[in-house]
Amino acid sequence: MNQYKTDWLPHLEDAIPSAAYGNKLSMYLIALEAWRRGITVNFHNIDNPENKVLIRYSLEFNGREYRFESSRGEKLTEEAYKSCENKDLTKKLMSKSGVAVPEGKRFEPDTDNDKILDYAKTLGYPVVLKPTDTNSGKGVFSSIRSERELEESLVYVRNKLGYKDIIIEKHVEGREYRILLVQGKVVGAVNRIPANIIGDGKNTIEELIKLKNKSKKGNPNISKKLINIDKEVLNSISHLGYTPNSVPEEKKQILLRSKSNVSTGGDPIDVTDDLPEELKIIAGKAVKSIPGLDICGLDMIVDEQNNSGTVIEINTKPMLGLHIFPVAGKARDVVKPIIDYYFPETMNSKRTNLYFDLDNIIAPLNNVTTKEIRLLPPPSLEKVYAKSYKVTGDFTGTGYLSWIRQQARKNNLNGYVKKMRDGQIAIVVGGVDKEKIEEFKSLCYRGPNEANVQEVIECDWNKTVKVGFEILTETKAELRKELKDQSNEKNHFKKRAKTFKQKNEELQRDIERTNQKLKRLKKEKASLKSEKNKTLKEIQLYKTKYEAIINSRSWRYTRLIRKVMSIIKRRE
Repeated sequence: MNQYKTDWLPHLEDAIPSAAYGNKLSMYLIALEAWRRGITVNFHNIDNPENKVLIRYSLEFNGREYRFESSRGEKLTEEAYKSCENKDLTKKLMSKSGVAVPEGKRFEPDTDNDKILDYAKTLGYPVVLKPTDTNSGKGVFSSIRSERELEESLVYVRNKLGYKDIIIEKHVEGREYRILLVQGKVVGAVNRIPANIIGDGKNTIEELIKLKNKSKKGNPNISKKLINIDKEVLNSISHLGYTPNSVPEEKKQILLRSKSNVSTGGDPIDVTDDLPEELKIIAGKAVKSIPGLDICGLDMIVDEQNNSGTVIEINTKPMLGLHIFPVAGKARDVVKPIIDYYFPETMNSKRTNLYFDLDNIIAPLNNVTTKEIRLLPPPSLEKVYAKSYKVTGDFTGTGYLSWIRQQARKNNLNGYVKKMRDGQIAIVVGGVDKEKIEEFKSLCYRGPNEANVQEVIECDWNKTVKVGFEILTETKAELRKELKDQSNEKNHFKKRAKTFKQKNEELQRDIERTNQKLKRLKKEKASLKSEKNKTLKEIQLYKTKYEAIINSRSWRYTRLIRKVMSIIKRRE
């Protein structure tokens, strides 16, 4: 099973807090890059009719401030925003500039489904159905193969999902690429593979989907982009002759959707280095066709044999995690060019390798206890030098953890201290003053008066360090793992006890069978002994009788007669 393992960018390794996983990832990546350059980051809530907590942010430096929503900043013009929000208008602008787009037509809310079905016939199947103004693949049905399927999809999209304004397009065959451009320049490209599973010859499709979803958990970009068994998935596997309970053969890849959106379970694979120049030119031409478009994610269906492409969509709020955390290929630093574009004076500035904890920063916003949080730049932009220590000894009731935190804060150092399950103390400490870091080992040995420190093992720490110094407790994930380990151990002993009980019961049955056999043998032996005694008595009786006959007078008197009779018998 694909575990989605790839090399992360060194400056982001272990620097993505859990609160940034999923939809907040682009916001956090941009905010972190800016903050590391000394730019002030402001997080704030916005009011919305659905009463949801919507967090936005702004970047402030040298008297300039720019507001952002995820990866979309306010340098994007209103004209460009509106052009890209209306997919039909986007297509018209690109087509006018000579960019290949799928043949299709927009249908407004008052158009009945019969007219849409009639138009689809003129295009020829398969076709694509998508709302005019949605993102992330919502309401999009690709590769619709029949009129009946289109009719069902129209009812679902227009009635159930409420997207009345839709587009019908001719389906274009080829590989789908998401190309990220900043100021018309390609900075990243991924091949998006639709949600899929690979058979193992053992598990059902439903079980394989659960395993695939579980394997996504460690990737910040796709950890929450799970595969749901919905109408499209059921239709896809049905066309292939499967049901959710089918068991695919080993190594058999099954595409669960026709659309490749990562938000619906797709897999991004980096192809930036392999992107032909012809496709880069097409992408640049598409961006230029929309005035004021600065940063975008462009979706292109690629004909690899001819190095040609058809642009199917442009997104002004692209998902940056696709390129930074691909499931395969090289991770791309696509955030740097965005901050370079907004704050060019920081392009060559020093950058700290500290990171901030988004969970703690936005907690008051999530709880609606405040409307705005101002995150000031780090105290220094110099690179942080760090060490890790494993401390062994007796720390019970000594306040060792609090003492270490106090010493770290007194010396303006960052990191954490944590008591491990095995009783050891783990410490990571980092700062710009290398001498203070080198001296911290002696503080670990010293500890509070009551502590009995036996050994301190020192190692270099080459990963990022969180700003501030804290006492870490076991995370929910660690607690779950500990409970799982204990449960597994308990189940293991239960299984062993059950096996022992079964073996013991089997042994008892063997002993019982053996005892019964011994009883029978004893009984048989006694019976044989009785028969033997009876036989010996009979032999003795016959012997006595024989001797009595031999010694009788009649036997002696008839001796001559027996002899004569014997002679006569021989002559006969």
